Amino acid sequence: MSTLSGSSDIDAKRDRRQAQALLLQIPKARSQLRRRLLLAVAVTKLLSKAPIVVGGTAEEYWAGGEYPPTDLDLCPRPTSSDLKTLASVGLYKSGRHWTRDDLPVAVEFPGSGDDIERTVIVNVSRVPILMISCEDLYLDRIRQATVSWPRENVSFDRALEVALTNYTTMDWDYVRDRIKSTILAERVVGTMMAGINRRVRSRVRRKSIGQI
Repeated sequence: MSTLSGSSDIDAKRDRRQAQALLLQIPKARSQLRRRLLLAVAVTKLLSKAPIVVGGTAEEYWAGGEYPPTDLDLCPRPTSSDLKTLASVGLYKSGRHWTRDDLPVAVEFPGSGDDIERTVIVNVSRVPILMISCEDLYLDRIRQATVSWPRENVSFDRALEVALTNYTTMDWDYVRDRIKSTILAERVVGTMMAGINRRVRSRVRRKSIGQI
């Protein structure tokens, strides 16, 4: 299981029991975000490698506010043995998602997460889970915003929300360096990301001045 490398059968059984208990808490949770975070904790207990929370759940965590209902996204994809462990607690695959009949949320594993370089630890029900850093989430959103650039799309709006909420604490030198690396590897995409980053930061500064 994810809590210990090379854990024993006793540890594995304990983790499954804890995961089952966490899954039972999910329908009673007060908010959609809390439900998804509890599911992240349960899945973390089950997988051989601690997954990283990404997607809409990470956006809601970093930007605050209520987001449209969304499922939990975790990276990386589970191993074949992990899939058996998920099934052992009653989870089953329906389309792209893993769910259970008594759960109001489902989990998807959309990719490898190889582009994630920074994570933070978030404690939920006294269990640590991994969350994508606000910087890497922001970089992912401005990359997605290149699809329609220079027209602004929903990914641009979400990058702006992350920047507005975390502007004073974000590591902008790290963001700049990652964009420079992208320009070297993917010139067209990286150049667009640089332009989107400039527009987002300019807009955040204007909003900040307007609030003084």
